[in-house]
Amino acid sequence: MKIEQDAISEKLTELRSLLISYAKQEIRDPLTALTKWLSLGLLGMLFLAVGAVFGAIGLLRLLQNEFSLFDNSLSFLPYVLVFISLLIVIVVSLKASRRHNEIR
Repeated sequence: MKIEQDAISEKLTELRSLLISYAKQEIRDPLTALTKWLSLGLLGMLFLAVGAVFGAIGLLRLLQNEFSLFDNSLSFLPYVLVFISLLIVIVVSLKASRRHNEIR
């Protein structure tokens, strides 16, 4: 009877360790990989956003300082042109992203 109980407790201990190792393999490892890719994606998105802001500010400064056409009554036009150029960049990026997802 004692030997039977030891065999059962040994099997339960083995089952417990097997379940723990399986859970680590199937849950923890994919979550760490997902966290890595998510953090890299967010960092890339941050860099692209900062670059777009600096590019838009540079384009705005270029239009305001170098072209005398936008001096008096058309002083709002550089802002409109920069806004339109940012919209074009967004639309092109979204189309490229969708086309990339369709290829997969």
